[in-house]
Amino acid sequence: MSSVPAKLSTSQVIAYGSVGIPFGAVGLPMAVFIAPFYADQMGLGTATVGVIFMILRFWDLFSDPVMGWLVDTKPTRHGKIRHWLLIAVPILLPTVYLLYNPIGPPVSPLFLGIILFIFYIGTTMITTPHQAWAPSIARSYDERSRLFMWRELFTISTMLMMLGLPTLLAQTGDVDRSHQIAIMGWILVIALPLTVGAACLLVPDPRPDPSQPKASFAPSAIMEALRQQTLWRLLATEIFIGIAIAGTAGTFLFAAQWGFGVINLAPLILMVHFIAGFVAMPFWVWLSKRTEKYIAMRYVCLWSALTYISYFPLSVMGGGPVLLFIAAMISGLGYGSPFILVRSMMADLVEAEEVRGGSNRSGLFYSLMSGAYKTGASFAIGIPYILLGVLVGFNPSGDNSAGTVTGLMVVFVAVPVISYFLAALLIWKYPITRASQQETAEAINRGGQANLESLHPPVKEGDL
Repeated sequence: MSSVPAKLSTSQVIAYGSVGIPFGAVGLPMAVFIAPFYADQMGLGTATVGVIFMILRFWDLFSDPVMGWLVDTKPTRHGKIRHWLLIAVPILLPTVYLLYNPIGPPVSPLFLGIILFIFYIGTTMITTPHQAWAPSIARSYDERSRLFMWRELFTISTMLMMLGLPTLLAQTGDVDRSHQIAIMGWILVIALPLTVGAACLLVPDPRPDPSQPKASFAPSAIMEALRQQTLWRLLATEIFIGIAIAGTAGTFLFAAQWGFGVINLAPLILMVHFIAGFVAMPFWVWLSKRTEKYIAMRYVCLWSALTYISYFPLSVMGGGPVLLFIAAMISGLGYGSPFILVRSMMADLVEAEEVRGGSNRSGLFYSLMSGAYKTGASFAIGIPYILLGVLVGFNPSGDNSAGTVTGLMVVFVAVPVISYFLAALLIWKYPITRASQQETAEAINRGGQANLESLHPPVKEGDL
């Protein structure tokens, strides 16, 4: 770790966080625009698109751990992260072009399935190593939150631009939806090599220390890691966060149009949701510094769960852009911060497990976290779309009865409310605190083992 400063410079933090720019373009915008685009304009229907997204996301349950294994066991003499990011870029560029510029309509389900399959492989090759980078370059409890906050700020800024772009293009140039999607794709094609290049150039990638034990991926070592209840609580929390956020994104335009009677302004109002999260993010990070990360996480999840309920009565009251604006703004104050906190908490866990087991397995742990979020996101697109298409009978391009619209709003509200409540419950008490992390860091600096009971106390059933 001699090549890593005690605190990264601002330019290094910005370079690391800038990798969030391309994934701000393919995260929620994928659910908000791409999934409805293929369901409606490309003629596949909500149920078919929901099934494709959900099935292919489950592929990540295999590919993410494989990527984690590669990160931990296949470093180069220059480091363990940069080369994976550089390999991923040429895989993603042609795939992104085809995904955002399909030949149609119509397109076949097979086309969407193949393109998404390759796309998810490429994104895994960037997201897993990028997150696994954090524990080795951010060495303190609050520095990790700072690092992930900058990443999330870049991500949200890009999402805001992408969400406002369709409305801006439609109003200034009468650009139809297919061309709006194509322009989004070109932004991603340009951003990928620039941001990955900046990160690889400026951010340190510590070379493997030959004196340290190599990460073990023997079945016994993996099972030992997976027996940690703390890990499972973080993964389950990440799944529920993914369900809440992607579920909202994938159905927001439908809820805006049919539940609130808002069409053209819907993308701009959704931007308000993310702007609110952008503005409130430093507050939740500040709260984690004044207290503990899990305490801030608890309160931001409760805030989100309670405020999402407001969409339903405001819709019943008649809807309209003003009421949708209010609901989007207050519910958005909790957006984004759970990503920061739970990933920072995972870095603390990686460090504690390094002391416990003698090797750094950040690739494995962050691959599991990435898979957990993608699992939640796939559920969030698949389940609501299937419910809307099969159970509720919702038709995004046709007429819907009042009862169908009520069913749409129930699905739209219930998914994030239940998910955020469960995430808050899971993280209500958490064993790794600021004090225990400091003990862990001191043990690593000494090159010895720490008192495991104090660093990673067992969680009792009554603590959940």
